[in-house]
Amino acid sequence: MKILVIDDEKDITYFLSEFLLELGYQVKTENDPGKAEETFLGEVFDVVLLDINMPRISGLKLLERFRILAQDVIIIMISALQSVDLVVKCIQLGAYDYITKPILTLDQVHIRIQRAITERAIRAENHLLRKQLTRHGEAQDLQFRSAPMRRVMEMIRMVAPFDSTVMIVGESGTGKEVVARAIHQFSLRSQKSFVAVNCGGIPESLLESTLFGHEKGAFTGASERKIGLFEESDQGTIFLDEITETSLAFQVKLLRVLENSSIMRVGGTQDISLDLRILTATNKNLMASVKDGNFRQDLYYRLNVFQIPLPPLRDRKEDIPAIVEYHLQRLLKRMHKPQISISEAVMERFQQYDWPGNVRELINVVENALIMTNTDRIEIENLPRDSEMFAHPDEINTGSELTDLQSAKNRFEQLYFQRLLRETKGNVTEAAKLAGISRQHFHLKLKSFNIASKF
Repeated sequence: MKILVIDDEKDITYFLSEFLLELGYQVKTENDPGKAEETFLGEVFDVVLLDINMPRISGLKLLERFRILAQDVIIIMISALQSVDLVVKCIQLGAYDYITKPILTLDQVHIRIQRAITERAIRAENHLLRKQLTRHGEAQDLQFRSAPMRRVMEMIRMVAPFDSTVMIVGESGTGKEVVARAIHQFSLRSQKSFVAVNCGGIPESLLESTLFGHEKGAFTGASERKIGLFEESDQGTIFLDEITETSLAFQVKLLRVLENSSIMRVGGTQDISLDLRILTATNKNLMASVKDGNFRQDLYYRLNVFQIPLPPLRDRKEDIPAIVEYHLQRLLKRMHKPQISISEAVMERFQQYDWPGNVRELINVVENALIMTNTDRIEIENLPRDSEMFAHPDEINTGSELTDLQSAKNRFEQLYFQRLLRETKGNVTEAAKLAGISRQHFHLKLKSFNIASKF
C-alpha cells in the first residue's frame, strides 16, 4: 500500500512519514507543491495526504488535477482551516476525507486511511460483481456494503463453479431467489436455462405433474403430453423455493431425482435422464422440520451439501441506502417518471424500521411512494399510511376521525394479518395456522387488503 504525503511543512511530512512507515505502509513525501504532480505521476499511489494551503499552487488545484489523472486514488485533504464551506468544496472536487490541523493524534490519520481503503474495496467489489453478472447476461439487484452480505457473495463465488446442491436459508424477502440466480449466473451453466419454482404456491395435487410432466391420459384432463419443469431445466439450473412445504410423498420422488439423475413423467413408464443442478431454499429451520418428521433426513443431507444463510434486512441496515437508490432508479425508468430523490427524513425512517418483510417490503414501499408523489422528492407524507412504519399492529389507528363499523373491522383485520406475517417472519403456512384458516383463505385475505405475502 503506497501513500504520498504532500505538504510544504517538512515537520508535518516527516512525522506522518515515520508514523505510516512503522505501520507497514510504503511512503513518499513531497514538500515542493510545484513538483507534486511530477511525483504523483512517477508512481502508482493508493492514498494521497494533501495539504490545502501551500505556496504557488493550492492543494485544491492539485486535487482537481489528481482526480483527472487517477480517479481511483484516495485523496485525504489536510488543512488548518476549519471551514464547512471548504470541506464541502473538497468533497465536491473528489476528496474522500478532510483532516484539520493540528493533528492531535496520528491514530486518527490511520483510522481515516483504513476506512477509505475498506470503502474503496467494497465499491470495487460491487462494481466487479455487477459487471460479471451483466456479462453473464443478467444484472441482479445485489446492492450491499455490509460485512454479512460480503460473506454471502464470497460463498456464492465459492460454490457457483461446482454442481453441488445448495440450500439457501433466510426469512421471506431476504433475496433467496436473487442469490440462486447469482449462483447460476456465476456457474458453468450460465448460458442455459434457470427455472424458479415456488413449491408452496403450487397445490400438492399439481406439484408433481408441474415438475415431472405427464403423459397423455395420465389423469382426467391430461389431453396431451406435457413437459415438466425438470425437463425444461435440463443442462441448466432449477430453483425449488419453499422446499419444506412439500409432502413426504413428493420428497421421496425428489430424492430419486437426486440419486439417479432421472425422472419419470406422471403416467409414464420410461426413465428420462437429466443433467441439471438443483438449488433449494426455505424460511424454516430445516433440521427442526427433520426432527418433527415433516422433512426426510436423507433428502436433507442430499440438498444441504452447501448452505448459504441470508441475513434479514434489520441486521444489515447499512445496505438500505444502496438498495433504495438502485430500485428507485430502476422503478423511475420503468414508470417513465422524471428524477426523484429520497428526503433525509424518509431515509431516516427507513433506517429506524425493522422491515419484517425485508427487501421485498422495502421495494414495495418505494414503489408505492413513487406513485403517491407529485414532486421531485419523496417525503414522509408520500409513504403508504397502512405500513407498519406508521401503525403498530396492536393498535387500531383509524386516523383523527371515527369511521363506520365495517371500516374499523377492515382496518383491524388488515393490521391483524400484518402482525401474523411479522410474527411468523413471512411464513404463510404458519400464519394461516395461527389464524385458524386455510392457506388459500389466508392468501385471499392478503390479496383483499393488498398485503405482500411473498417477500
